[in-house]
Amino acid sequence: MPTILGAAASGMAHNQNVLDTVGHNLANVNTAAFKRFRALHEGLIDPAQEPEGGRLGVAETTRDLIFGPASVQPTGNPLHLAIEDAAFLRVQDLDGAIVYTRFGGLDADLSGTIVAFGGRAVPDAQTGEPIVVPEGWTSPAIDQFGNVSAIDAGGERHLIGQVTLATFANPQGLEVLGDGLYRDTANSGDLTVGTPGSEGFAALRPGALESSNVDMAEEFTAMLIAQRAYSACAKTFSIGDEMLAIATRITQ
Repeated sequence: MPTILGAAASGMAHNQNVLDTVGHNLANVNTAAFKRFRALHEGLIDPAQEPEGGRLGVAETTRDLIFGPASVQPTGNPLHLAIEDAAFLRVQDLDGAIVYTRFGGLDADLSGTIVAFGGRAVPDAQTGEPIVVPEGWTSPAIDQFGNVSAIDAGGERHLIGQVTLATFANPQGLEVLGDGLYRDTANSGDLTVGTPGSEGFAALRPGALESSNVDMAEEFTAMLIAQRAYSACAKTFSIGDEMLAIATRITQ
């Protein structure tokens, strides 16, 4: 009888996790460059069985990050960029470490430094130092090859830096930091760094941002399935509880 209760309780916990994941995805359906999550589970091995034998209840195995394609929306901002392949933009986190993002909403701060979300500096491909708009220069912009330029006091446009991209053998192994940022790990595999349009990297789409890859129809379908499964597990738990109560009364 406790086996029935344990299996039903693990099923409810599993489906609650699915609902939480779906809710998180739907909450970010309009977040630029957001990548959806998927909760994957498998059965717990019954310790009373052989390793290849039966399974008892449900165990969470992973919460996968799905780097599927998403549509691109034009913004008209000259410092916005959309990454059109599986690469990530390299930026400097607040502690100076290199982290990665798909969000290409760049801007220039008060000091002229080209920054990504949260004021994180964008390093130059050649020097590794933050790209900075010289004092008095205006109208910074980025092109399809990641070249950042600005107009000097004489009205001429000059190159001031170039952004860099990175690809991973296994992007699902990246550590999620929040704010659309990721950190490489041993599970993310080999890292390749390059510039937009170079060998192995697609050119950027300037003046645009990548949308979320959340499919609302798919998420609502998953939500309905999880709700029905949760109800079934709750009913199973209730029946198991009634059976246990009957067995207890018989033995009194």
